[in-house]
Amino acid sequence: MALNVILAGASGEVGKRLLEKLIASNLVASVHLINRSTNPTHHPKVVQHQVSFDHLDTLENAPNFDLAYCCLGTTIKRAGSKAAFEKVDLHYVCEFARLAKQHNCPTFAVISSIGASSNKGGFYLETKGRMEDSLRSMNWPSLYLFRPSLLTGKRQEFRLGEHIGALLGKFISPILQGPLHKYKPIEMDLVANAMTALTQSANLGVIAVEGKEILNLARE
Repeated sequence: MALNVILAGASGEVGKRLLEKLIASNLVASVHLINRSTNPTHHPKVVQHQVSFDHLDTLENAPNFDLAYCCLGTTIKRAGSKAAFEKVDLHYVCEFARLAKQHNCPTFAVISSIGASSNKGGFYLETKGRMEDSLRSMNWPSLYLFRPSLLTGKRQEFRLGEHIGALLGKFISPILQGPLHKYKPIEMDLVANAMTALTQSANLGVIAVEGKEILNLARE
């Protein structure tokens, strides 16, 4: 049976890659995009819903969804403040998850971060951890928490810090073995591939996907 998919964050770097792969998949019947503004992608599979994330209600004339992907995310610098960052990376994610729940979606996959924890790690990682905790409390039949390390690959927006981090990552990656492997920088295409693999099958429960688990899914 072909899948109906709902996706938030398709304008982001991983989100746009994921969208391309979902469109190309024979397992996907439709991809419903939740946007603040119209996405430039035009394809028979793609259905666009222009919304306000501050007031997400049940979508009219939308089906029940088999799989929900959340690629929402920003930076404190781009958002302008910690409060604005928290609004996107915590509250908007949770509002989108509730919307997917209203459409009887059993599987939710979200991009979090390696080291996410509501108890430690500084504001960024604590916010990601709180987001994960909130999603867990919704009792999803299948919840995938993708926790990549530094994301690498060609970006539309140049970020100096991430560029420097990627260069450093090339030097330290060879020593990041065993338990440290999950801290290796990872290509955004591989994360998108791993998320696309969920269209083939999904496990029950809460699954944290890090390091080698992302790579293994990306190869499926």
